[in-house]
Amino acid sequence: MRNIAVLAGGYTSERHISLNSGNQIYNSLDKTLYNCFLIEVNSDGLFYLFGEERYKVNMNDFTINFSGKIIKFDYAYIALHGSPGEDGKIQGWLDVLNIPYSACNVFASSVTFNKNACKKMLENTGVNLAKSVTLLNGEIFSVEQVIEQTGLPCFVKPNTAGSSYGVTKVYEKDQLIDAVNLAAQEDNVVMVEEFIEGTEVSCGVLKTSEMELVFPVTEISTVNDYFDTQAKYDPTLTEEITPARITEKETMLVQKFSSKIYDLLSCKGIVRIDYIIRKGKPYFLELNSIPGMSAESIVPKQIRTIGKSMEEILSLVIEDSFK
Repeated sequence: MRNIAVLAGGYTSERHISLNSGNQIYNSLDKTLYNCFLIEVNSDGLFYLFGEERYKVNMNDFTINFSGKIIKFDYAYIALHGSPGEDGKIQGWLDVLNIPYSACNVFASSVTFNKNACKKMLENTGVNLAKSVTLLNGEIFSVEQVIEQTGLPCFVKPNTAGSSYGVTKVYEKDQLIDAVNLAAQEDNVVMVEEFIEGTEVSCGVLKTSEMELVFPVTEISTVNDYFDTQAKYDPTLTEEITPARITEKETMLVQKFSSKIYDLLSCKGIVRIDYIIRKGKPYFLELNSIPGMSAESIVPKQIRTIGKSMEEILSLVIEDSFK
């Protein structure tokens, strides 16, 4: 049986969300096929937690000394939201050790984690994109020129953070500088993006060497002003409706774009792509290369909607790496 390490935690604002995803993945893995280990990642290294005991992972060869027995991990299922997972850092380390893993490779991870770079990669491909301006922390900029390009209201967001941390919806131009300063607490690059009024939707995709699964589209409807951090993790504030209450044509367009973007960005494993639909046109928002996988996250709901189990889908991801 293969030894599967589920990597969760990390050292960003999304740490607690990652641990929830990691626990869900660990609990959903087929224990008849795999020996499973939940590994916590923090700034001190990697640790296998066994009851009250902590066993440090040897990062030279991806092993642990467990009660005098050396266990070598054969595979890493990455559940790290934010750094060092979604930015590709842990993938680079695993590549050096020749350990297969569940997520996008270093290049695809780093590009999709960087909102500005990701949009640049998708320019002139037929994918609809919101207008945006990128600002470097500390650089002098003209509020009037930024607003002239994006209009009001607009969104100010960190270039690389997830879960809507550091995001502000700006209605008045005198709010822009405070919003940029807030976003800069998460990243030294800040994106100002036009507000697109419409229906927010999300679509999961998984491709293996033998099959393609484009999941049903989920509509995101919140009583908050937008799908902010609070709305994402408080089920009383948000409805996530699968399948989405959109037209058949809009559904087909979202799924078509999702499959296309997956290929354009050389993705691997399960990803989730978010859009706003305005007047029948889906506008790309961002790609989550390691989407949330807790029981109430969007992708697990989409998996249940098509009559599949998490156990089945996770096994597809793992086994594809060994073909």
